[in-house]
Amino acid sequence: MIDRRHGFFNRDKETMSREKREAYQREKLSEILSHGYLHSKAIRSGFEKVGLKPGDIKGLKDLERLPITKKADLVNAQKETLPFGGFEVISEAGVRRIYVSPGPVYEPGEWDYDDIRWAQALYACGIRGGDIVLNTFNYHLTPLALMLDESLRMLKATVIPVGPGNISMQINLMRQLRVTGYVGTPSFLMAIIEAAEGMHLDPKRDLHLKATFVGAEMFPESLRQKLESKLDLLVRQGYGTVDVGCLGYECPEKRGMHIPEDVIVEIVDTETGKQMEMGATGEIVTTNFSKVFPMLRFATGDLSYLIEDPCPCGRTSMRLGKIMGRTDQVTKVWGIFIHPWQVDEMMSKFPAIANYQVVVTRKDYRDEMAIYIELKEEIADKIGLKRKLEKEVQETLKVASEVIFTVRGGIPDRAKKIDDRRIWE
Repeated sequence: MIDRRHGFFNRDKETMSREKREAYQREKLSEILSHGYLHSKAIRSGFEKVGLKPGDIKGLKDLERLPITKKADLVNAQKETLPFGGFEVISEAGVRRIYVSPGPVYEPGEWDYDDIRWAQALYACGIRGGDIVLNTFNYHLTPLALMLDESLRMLKATVIPVGPGNISMQINLMRQLRVTGYVGTPSFLMAIIEAAEGMHLDPKRDLHLKATFVGAEMFPESLRQKLESKLDLLVRQGYGTVDVGCLGYECPEKRGMHIPEDVIVEIVDTETGKQMEMGATGEIVTTNFSKVFPMLRFATGDLSYLIEDPCPCGRTSMRLGKIMGRTDQVTKVWGIFIHPWQVDEMMSKFPAIANYQVVVTRKDYRDEMAIYIELKEEIADKIGLKRKLEKEVQETLKVASEVIFTVRGGIPDRAKKIDDRRIWE
């Protein structure tokens, strides 16, 4: 019988003493600061703006002296300097892949993926060598599915690179190939289970899942309980971004998300950028050690807090608490970030539109998005405009949405451009 609840992907790293971990991270930080300063125009410029050099950053607390990088900074830098905005530290000739995230933001992919953070996360959720794993994250343009694919290879698990959609095919693959692992969003896993039940299948008996790893969207406890009861197994989550990789993962104890050793996570005051005391809620800001696309003090826009009391699993890292929400109007729908400025640019292509509002709701653990439109004046072909808008939304935002026309004044003055009406536990 495979033990899926205990053990470590890398025991030495995951059980470091606090002093050893801090020394390890100081050394890695010093290396990436010097490397970035020498090879990245954007990183060097960031140092120069505040009158610092890499040697001035002696420890983790000194990171407060460096500016915070926001997603919008990447977008604006890449508009001026294609493809990577000067944040990269290698030439294009050394890039294996170019990923494209919504924004668009171009990201370089290294030739040899050796970041073990997602592998640590997958191991902690119970995936082991010999498992056959259904990877339902999108392999098209964005890096997460491929990062997880490479990480599953590190675990010596077999991957079915199916991506999202076509639920009946997913169920057939799971049954015919006796899939033992699932990687994807929790809402899509729920959709698979409900579809299987609709086919008069018993998920516990007819599906052979032994371990599931979910992420990329909020994961309410009620959904976890429902999934675990229907599958009779543990469902654990990971947290990260495509820009900086894995930032946290749950172990079987489910007492917060362990922060991997090969990344620095700060919780900061959104106004000052200063680090907050243990347990206080603030924005997650992270520094990774990538020798391809290093991010120094990258602001995720997500709110959380740190936990430092010991975890019974034996891992000694600090942990992130639950994700408490966002710092701005940026909203994640079906695992995809939707930015107000993206919607602005999209709507500017349609002169007939006077005002708009994006409304996000949730029904039966599934996200739903609608865009309410006020027209400058009545037009003859509303149906045609509706079709064009819905097509543009799908192509630009990568999320399906219904377009709903409303009367002039139907959208309140100073209303949020993106109104997230979902209620989380």
